[in-house]
Amino acid sequence: MNADVLAQLQATARTVPTLTNMFAATPSRSHDFTFDALGLRVDVSRQLISPQMWSELLVAADKCEIRLQIDKMFAGEPVNVTEDRPALHVALRADAATSAEASWASAEMERAMKCAHRLRTNSEIHTVVNIGIGGSDLGPAMAVRALRTFSDGPDVRFVSNVDAADFDHALHGLNPRNTSFIVSSKTFTTSETMHNAARARQWMLDGGVSWKDRFFASTARPSIAMEWGIQPEHCFEFKEWVGGRYSVSSVIGLPLICAIGPEAFSEFLLGMRDMDQHVATSELQQNLAVVHALVWFANAVLHQFPTVAVVPYSHDLARLPAYLQQLVMESNGKSVTTDGAPVATATSPVVWGEPGTNGQHAFFQMLHQGSQVVPVEFVGTAAPLGTDSSAHDVLVANMLAQAEALAVGDVNENSHKNFPGNRPSTVIMLEELTPRSLGALLSMYEHSTAIQGWLLGVNSFDQFGVELGKTIAGSVLKSMTDANTSSGLTVTHPLLEWYLQKRKNN
Repeated sequence: MNADVLAQLQATARTVPTLTNMFAATPSRSHDFTFDALGLRVDVSRQLISPQMWSELLVAADKCEIRLQIDKMFAGEPVNVTEDRPALHVALRADAATSAEASWASAEMERAMKCAHRLRTNSEIHTVVNIGIGGSDLGPAMAVRALRTFSDGPDVRFVSNVDAADFDHALHGLNPRNTSFIVSSKTFTTSETMHNAARARQWMLDGGVSWKDRFFASTARPSIAMEWGIQPEHCFEFKEWVGGRYSVSSVIGLPLICAIGPEAFSEFLLGMRDMDQHVATSELQQNLAVVHALVWFANAVLHQFPTVAVVPYSHDLARLPAYLQQLVMESNGKSVTTDGAPVATATSPVVWGEPGTNGQHAFFQMLHQGSQVVPVEFVGTAAPLGTDSSAHDVLVANMLAQAEALAVGDVNENSHKNFPGNRPSTVIMLEELTPRSLGALLSMYEHSTAIQGWLLGVNSFDQFGVELGKTIAGSVLKSMTDANTSSGLTVTHPLLEWYLQKRKNN
């Protein structure tokens, strides 16, 4: 972002009135700062953004050429500049006739859907276990949980952690004869995933089952998966132009298809396509992804709030905060711009959260009265998901009350009971939680993340920051295997010695 534009925004941010004063000055504020599209209502009226600041943010988005960047991404230009390749996750759910990439992705998805149908109609298969980590786990696991009321297929479980307890728990009570595995890995070399996949293969062999008939793979490297032993007809491919954290609409979604079926998954993809088209064609000031991105940018950069709490008032959306942690922080947790220069501002906020109302009895004390201001993103649904509609009214009432309390606070002469208020929040409401509305919501978050990156001047599509620890882990593991603590691991040397001694004694 241009330094002069940024300086003007920062100056305006310092003069923003309190939320109470802004609502009093503009009775139409709730209407002016609420945006509707595709069954989603995004209310940002309780954000610390004045009308002047909002106008300046829209001008800044225009000067950052956000519309041009969106167009470039949809056109397949190499917006992932550090790796010189496109970021074409939108092609995964586009009409097959729109591009060669969309045609290829559609054909591959058709293969995955036929596979899922066979698994769903095979009376011997009771459980499908997905083995993956990061984007090969967080998106599908979140979506399977979110859409569990639509699940009518086999029990779908997930193993992600190399901690043996995760694998042991996921397979507890299962019979190899009634189980299938999906190994989800972009490279098919991720150490945690491949270790767990090898354990699963041995578990099948120990159970006397022909494992090759029960193993499937979703990967960008099918040749490596086949070398490992996956049958060619059981390999489903996505391309390098799909980032792992943007891959839930690719064949990485195979476990979700197994859970809810091809028809419901097609609705999920249509919801994503609907939002893609909204983002591609809407004016910036009415574009849900742009609005969302500008709010997150304002909080992280202009107001310098270092974290954001995502609190879904829907128990089925419990894994949404974890999914967004990767999507946002892996995308925009950078310290250099696309041309390699240091970033002059904060970049990604720390994303965290738990479902409401549970969070109210855990961390909301800090949100209301703590010395650190934390913007909150509430996500709820108008239609109840459970069988008790009165309970849903209580749930939504709590969400709206928390947004109100954060904004207006409460004055009390007893300082221990004083609520300062003026704490920003957004409320996102879905008319109902369905495959299509979930797809639209996730697409909005994907596009918002990319737009935030363009505003910051960083590349949202690489993730070199995850590599160094992996490389060092290999050296540490070799030291353990060789029982050699005299390697160059200077800062971990004493702890490694202690660990090896404890392992020896045990």
